[in-house]
Amino acid sequence: MFWLIYIFFSLIFSYLIGLFFKGKIKKLIIFSTMVLLLTPAQIEISTDEYAPAVFTFLFNSLLEKDYSLRVLRPIFLSFPISLLFLGLILFFKKRFF
Repeated sequence: MFWLIYIFFSLIFSYLIGLFFKGKIKKLIIFSTMVLLLTPAQIEISTDEYAPAVFTFLFNSLLEKDYSLRVLRPIFLSFPISLLFLGLILFFKKRFF
């Protein structure tokens, strides 16, 4: 239930940030913020519980003083792949439609 509410508000937040931009950059900004907010990461290595990677990193670094970049690994993987995917979609949309 938590993830459904979080996804809904992440979509709304991404759209609201996208309202400040115009043109083709708007799609990129909305898509990038959605990827950053929705990428999950394991909270601990031994458990199967997931949480948003950005907030897990902020919680670990600010409150627990654990400066590990382990929770940001999914973002480092998903962000370039998602930008490539968006670029391919825009290319094919421009080319064929």
